[in-house]
Amino acid sequence: MTKIKIVFSLLLVAAMAFISQSAIAGKVIKDGPLKGDGMQEPKEARLDSKREKAPWIESWYIPDGGYMENGGFGPSAPIDHIDEATKGKLTQPKLSTIEGLLMTKDVPLNFPKKHQLKGAKGTWKCATFEPAGGNGRNMSSRYGLADHSNFDTWQIIVIQAPENMKAIISPAQDDHVQIWLNGEKWHNDSTWTGHPTEVDFDIEVDLVAGGNVLLYRCGESGGHDYANMHMDDATMKKVKIFPTKKAKTQDDFFAEAASALSVGPAGKLPSTWGNIKASEW
Repeated sequence: MTKIKIVFSLLLVAAMAFISQSAIAGKVIKDGPLKGDGMQEPKEARLDSKREKAPWIESWYIPDGGYMENGGFGPSAPIDHIDEATKGKLTQPKLSTIEGLLMTKDVPLNFPKKHQLKGAKGTWKCATFEPAGGNGRNMSSRYGLADHSNFDTWQIIVIQAPENMKAIISPAQDDHVQIWLNGEKWHNDSTWTGHPTEVDFDIEVDLVAGGNVLLYRCGESGGHDYANMHMDDATMKKVKIFPTKKAKTQDDFFAEAASALSVGPAGKLPSTWGNIKASEW
């Protein structure tokens, strides 16, 4: 009788785990990338999935300041501030490519003075922040602010994949998230998720063998502010993600990601970078 109870208990635990996992998984959005202006909202039902234990990505490559006093995320979201800040040398889609990423070494973000973070120079660096860091305000805290309103932030990772493969990205944001990958926009959602580790949508994306550049923009109006993302476990076991927590500076980031970006061992940049420089003459 005791053995039967033990077996029954184990089966019950397994069944509950399966049900829980199924609830977390929900429906995956598979119709990307987005078409047209990319501002269409997801049609799927929100998952409202709490994932405190998910493999959240905590290290990112970020500009040294956001676009401040944006007038609220609503009117700001459709505007490509990267395009305006670089006079067309970079755009948000281009920034999500290896070519555009390499250009951040020499092309500063010159936001209008009234929209610049005090002390920012328009350069890029690495930052590590926990999903609930800064008391649920990791957009503010990454810049040493306690609780700022009405601004936009951008953050980048390089995903090094061993082969062409599908992956699932899962953002948690407050307020408006927009995500580009390899030059294409894959997600747009203007509704906050309610908690730094709560996911509303799982989005299937295409990774190519080698380096993949993901750009995550988040616009904030007031209250909590966070910009978080994790990927599915299967993908996390296969890929490498840069920057790591060891990287602090721009140079650290590019040194770490050299293999993904095809940077030669002698410090020579790839043909892509050579083409960029050649086009300037």
